[in-house]
Amino acid sequence: MVLFQWKNDYSVNVRQFDNHHKKLIDLINSLHDSMLTGKHQIVIGKILKDLLDYTRYHFGEEEKLMINHKFSGYAEHKSQHDKFVAKVCECIQRYESGALTMTIDLMNFLRDWLKSHILGTDKKYSEFFNSKNVA
Repeated sequence: MVLFQWKNDYSVNVRQFDNHHKKLIDLINSLHDSMLTGKHQIVIGKILKDLLDYTRYHFGEEEKLMINHKFSGYAEHKSQHDKFVAKVCECIQRYESGALTMTIDLMNFLRDWLKSHILGTDKKYSEFFNSKNVA
């Protein structure tokens, strides 16, 4: 069962970042599938770490482009990235210690945060990057 499906509405009109977002959606769906099928803790832990690693990579790429093109919303955008990374790190630590189990609430949080971030925060840079010939 797919938790989160890519829609064209999510496009930020920057191919690289649309592809990154699709990969993040795939990772969230893999995590969701693993939770539903009762995969072993090691498998779920690995997917969580993969999600964190790819999130850091994606955020870093967005932030580099924002800095290079002097995007005025950089500080606010980076702050949201930092808070999300901290939350995912906390989830991983709690999961590894046994204090957190994978639940639909956690899956919904990941999905809803990414959807909200793309549709709200990321959409703010679409026009700006396109005006700088970034597509």
